[in-house]
Amino acid sequence: MNKGERIPMPSQRLNTTARSHRPGLFKHVRPSAGKIMWVIGLLLSALLMLLSPHSRFSSDGRLNTSPREPLVLPPEARAGLRTLAESVLHALRTSDRAALEQLALTRSEFCERLWPKLPSVPNLTCEWTWSAYAPQNAEGLDRLLREHSGREYTLIRIAPQRIASYGEVRVYERVRMIVMDESGQIRALRLSGSICELDGAFRVCSFILD
Repeated sequence: MNKGERIPMPSQRLNTTARSHRPGLFKHVRPSAGKIMWVIGLLLSALLMLLSPHSRFSSDGRLNTSPREPLVLPPEARAGLRTLAESVLHALRTSDRAALEQLALTRSEFCERLWPKLPSVPNLTCEWTWSAYAPQNAEGLDRLLREHSGREYTLIRIAPQRIASYGEVRVYERVRMIVMDESGQIRALRLSGSICELDGAFRVCSFILD
């Protein structure tokens, strides 16, 4: 941050968010607010900006893998991700919006279990972040249903590109579902943003695609 630069209050940013419905909203925040962009970007399933692409572990110990390297998951993570993915595909098959909403983070999970594990940012509260996140997440869910509702996808495997760990919380980023469609064609689909693992429970972080 440059000396003397003024940071808008959360209420001012919320007004800006309310006027914009574009998924890329936070890409236009001023560079001086880089850390705030980083936290919100995580919550909106963007790439973690502070991960180094050249090392397996970043300086703070988070697992970092290149998208070209196969990501080997422990059995319990593989099973949990697969169960969640199967639930997402079933809800899409039956066009069940309520079921999809139940698979995503709730406000209490977001604020009480995920938010405290993330790096703190001055003047940025969970309540404000949730108020910015929730409408965009709803738009992402609308898009998902428009594009995939009623489709008969059969899950082959689930393939996240990277894992970020914050204590017992893990975030699986840029998750692709490898499926077979009704015609027998194999497809790699992005049906959600990141997936969060909270004390062994797997939840869709958001339906916003970066």
